[in-house]
Amino acid sequence: MKIKDDFIKSLLFITFPIVLQSLLTTAVGSADVLMLSYVNQTALSAVSLANQVQFVLNLVYVGLRTGTTAMSAQYWGRHDTASIRRLTLVVLRFSMGVSLLFFLLAFCMPRQLMHIFTSEPELIRTGAEYLRIIAFSYLFMGMSQIYLCVLKSIQQVGRSAVIGSFTLAANVLLNAVFIFGLLGFPRLGVTGVAIATVISRAAELGLCAVDAGLVKKIRLSRVDFHDAGAVLTKNFLKYSLPVTAEGFVWGGATAVLSAIMGHLGSDIVAANSVASVVQGLATVVCFGFAEGGAVLLGKELGKSNYQKAGADASKLMKAALLSGAAGALLMLLLKPLVTDMVRLSPQALIYLNSMYLLQALNAVLASFTNTAICGIFCAGGDTKFGLYCDFLVMWGYSVLIGLFLGFVWKLPPVTVYIIMNLHELVKTPFVLKHYKGRKWLKNITI
Repeated sequence: MKIKDDFIKSLLFITFPIVLQSLLTTAVGSADVLMLSYVNQTALSAVSLANQVQFVLNLVYVGLRTGTTAMSAQYWGRHDTASIRRLTLVVLRFSMGVSLLFFLLAFCMPRQLMHIFTSEPELIRTGAEYLRIIAFSYLFMGMSQIYLCVLKSIQQVGRSAVIGSFTLAANVLLNAVFIFGLLGFPRLGVTGVAIATVISRAAELGLCAVDAGLVKKIRLSRVDFHDAGAVLTKNFLKYSLPVTAEGFVWGGATAVLSAIMGHLGSDIVAANSVASVVQGLATVVCFGFAEGGAVLLGKELGKSNYQKAGADASKLMKAALLSGAAGALLMLLLKPLVTDMVRLSPQALIYLNSMYLLQALNAVLASFTNTAICGIFCAGGDTKFGLYCDFLVMWGYSVLIGLFLGFVWKLPPVTVYIIMNLHELVKTPFVLKHYKGRKWLKNITI
């Protein structure tokens, strides 16, 4: 079928590599869950809880990447590549500082971090062993994640997808080798997963370094190092700090929710780790639309084409909702296959079955809320709304009600899980009202 709308064609063109890479990410996550379930349920639960540290770090990266995309996409619309290069240097300094902090925490005090998420000694021991090794990957990610973000912002999504896809493929292959002891290597289990991740992240950074020598538009020069620009730094902080703070707010809340589940037992943790991967598959396209749409809308806003940007945002929202509904349907169709493939305890399987309908509903609602907050609003530098919204919904609703239902009323674990994970439903009316207000239509490079 021939697509006549120019925005939709551009959206699909820029989104396809992003979605392909996201699908590979989800596939790798699914493979990791499947392989670890064959080791034992303790390994699966421990890695799931330990990865909450990287989850919080990733949310900080999201904040940095969102501020970078908002500014660099609009500079790209103005053909101002010098500002993009200086912005890249500014962001790298912040990213490496945060990565070093998380490295020190995970390497020096892994058991203390695991105590936050669970009180079970075996989970703490296994998770700490994993964290001390995986910490080295944070240092590599601090540079590669920002470079790949800038590539996407200047519509070089193909190059970014190739590098990311190679990294993910290497990760899953190395996981299989080290977990199961293939090719003459010893069976390393959880330790093997950590080693595989460190090696693949180091390879990713190496590929980024090679690519940086080929993309002349963002190749840093000595002038850029001496002229990063105080005004540019101030503007970046203005748009990225609210999203970074939102990352801490949302990531911190999610970590608390994971801790609540960890104290409810390993069965609910294991079931959630499987359900989360499946929901990630269901929402992969709409998240790709949000990321690709932010670049395209930012480019138009950088030219002050407000009317076109508003019309394109409406098209983006419809496409995201359609993809979310399709993803939820796919998720439900895959349910029998998922429950047959994973090795969980009978109680964990019961929990997983109960979680499925909720995660399908969240897939549809998240297609709207995340496309609006992470794509449309941030394209125009409207980054504060997400911070306020997540603070109200995640902490004011999910965390409080999870603590109350789990530890005061002591309701059944699956009941606590379902009620505290209705945050997308609570968030939707606030996002819809802000979207219709159209305050996000702004050129932030003026």
